[in-house]
Amino acid sequence: MTSGSSSKLTKLRELMKDRNIDAYVVPSEDAHASEYLAPCDARRAYITSFTGSAGCAVITHNEARCWTDGRYWVQAEKQLGEGWTLMKSGLPEVPTWGAWLKSDLPSSSRIGIDPTLIPQSESTTLSTSLTATPTTSSLVPISENLVDIIWSESEQKPTRPTNEIFNLSTQYTGESVESKISRIRDKLKRIGSPGIIVTSLDEIAWLFNLRGADIPYNPVFFAYAILTRDDCTLFASPKSLTDPVREYLHKNGIALLDYDQIWNSLGSWQKRLTVERSQQQTDKDVDMNDEPSTKKAKVEKEGDKEEKVVKTDKVLIGMKTSWAIAKAVGEDNVEVRRSIIEESKAKKNATEIEGFRQCHIRDGVALARYFAWLEEALQQNEKWSEYDAARVLENYRKENKWFMGLSFETISSTGANAAIIHYAPPKEGSAIIDKDKMYLCDSGAQYLDGTTDVTRTFHFGTPTEEEKRAFTRVLQGHIALDTVVFPQGTTGKDILARRALWSDGMDYRHGTSHGIGSFLNVHEGPQGVGQRPAYNDVPLVEGMVISNEPGYYAEGKFGIRIEGVDIIVRAETRENFGGKGWLGMERICMCPIQSSLLDISLLSPSEKDWLNEYHSEVLEKIGPMLREVGDERAIGWLERQCTAI
Repeated sequence: MTSGSSSKLTKLRELMKDRNIDAYVVPSEDAHASEYLAPCDARRAYITSFTGSAGCAVITHNEARCWTDGRYWVQAEKQLGEGWTLMKSGLPEVPTWGAWLKSDLPSSSRIGIDPTLIPQSESTTLSTSLTATPTTSSLVPISENLVDIIWSESEQKPTRPTNEIFNLSTQYTGESVESKISRIRDKLKRIGSPGIIVTSLDEIAWLFNLRGADIPYNPVFFAYAILTRDDCTLFASPKSLTDPVREYLHKNGIALLDYDQIWNSLGSWQKRLTVERSQQQTDKDVDMNDEPSTKKAKVEKEGDKEEKVVKTDKVLIGMKTSWAIAKAVGEDNVEVRRSIIEESKAKKNATEIEGFRQCHIRDGVALARYFAWLEEALQQNEKWSEYDAARVLENYRKENKWFMGLSFETISSTGANAAIIHYAPPKEGSAIIDKDKMYLCDSGAQYLDGTTDVTRTFHFGTPTEEEKRAFTRVLQGHIALDTVVFPQGTTGKDILARRALWSDGMDYRHGTSHGIGSFLNVHEGPQGVGQRPAYNDVPLVEGMVISNEPGYYAEGKFGIRIEGVDIIVRAETRENFGGKGWLGMERICMCPIQSSLLDISLLSPSEKDWLNEYHSEVLEKIGPMLREVGDERAIGWLERQCTAI
């Protein structure tokens, strides 16, 4: 750890003493629970020097610990230095940071946290745990972020971006803002809730059919929103709002207030809600025969489906909404639920689904051109760094129609670097791609009509038998998930994609699948396939879009991942047991999988058929577009890669 990092810890501990705090928690997220951050919100990275996107730091007067999951263990071990202890989340012997605070801190400790950076649901759970005997410690909201104080005093802290917001037309969204607001209001009325507070940036962008550029790779903007049965208000920076966007919002009955005015508005709403709830309680006390409306379950019809509606008379906030928001409107006035906007956003309409199909075809053209170029360059003994090669891929994507930027930082990794699951090559000093080692490239793009995310692993020389066997097992897992047929109501339990790897005693430390937004965040909830408890609670439904990305990582040697994207569609089955209806996957990623890297003897006839059918589809859809751009090298490469086995 650099002396600068040590100095930061010293200054932070001085601030902790001033505020009578025994421990201070620094989460990774911003006030909107964003995965990717604007530079001004990268507080955990600033204080720890660990730049991975997931993790939590806890600083006491004697210790500094950083928790992160298996995707980042190798990276964190390299970036965290003296004075920091890496806590490998997910290992049986490693407690969560909340459990560690309860078990390792002295009784009656005061644990400080910025209340805008922890969800209300987590703060409630943690507070309950800490205050229970015998520890009787307390979670203390610290309104001024202590890391910000150090950051601003020691150097120029980045300012919050206010980039221009623009309207995304129904040509791409498939539904007007008027229709979306009406749908959400109908749900609020059926639930009995007076309104919803929206804090997730991608939910706000989706609801209003707006996009921005305040966070790298995510086309979102800093904002809050309040939607009630009668009115709707968007809180955003005036600097971000053009006259056309203002007119568009006004036309659709959406009021505009400054981003920071959310706190005053919630305070005013709290007063009204408190009075209303007091009156409601008085009315109930007068008539003791009345049943309370809160959490009263009822089954209602929505279209041709039955929906279980749990009633509440409270304001709805999502699972990721901050403690600060709940405190501002009154914790007794809110109910935490999975966001009804998140659920609506996850199920794509016909326009969005077609956009996904088309943008993945265009993206496949860029990928074919890139891998064909890279193979030739390496065969000619040209020296290309991981970073510079990634820029070549980006330039090919820039030639595509409706390209709006990358959907995440490209993972371009050779040899042992590919075993670092979320490796990002540094601009200076990244490794030279070695044609005699495995090369893993995980990349994606934002287009007006969709978001892409694809990983391919290639070997441009002669792979070892160990590498070929591992690659084959990963492909078998990919095929197993891609071909699954399952009844409606099935959740994202994570077994199929790991089965082939497990047969050889292999595994991987990341989820198999995540949801993907439509020209929005590349990682989207609530759906997915993995070991996260939330995935086991969320049914996969028709219209959701998910990734399919099993992998294997031999630390210090190589890494493998094969990732595509699937649309969940209706499946035709011979029977319809229980009348549930059945679902399957439609693959839409169009990029060859290197068959020369396979141990063919391990593949079943049906797996061989899958690969041949897939390559036939890729050749049919990508070939004509490569001819249009006149890239003969890519055409020849594609034909070779798509040769049947």
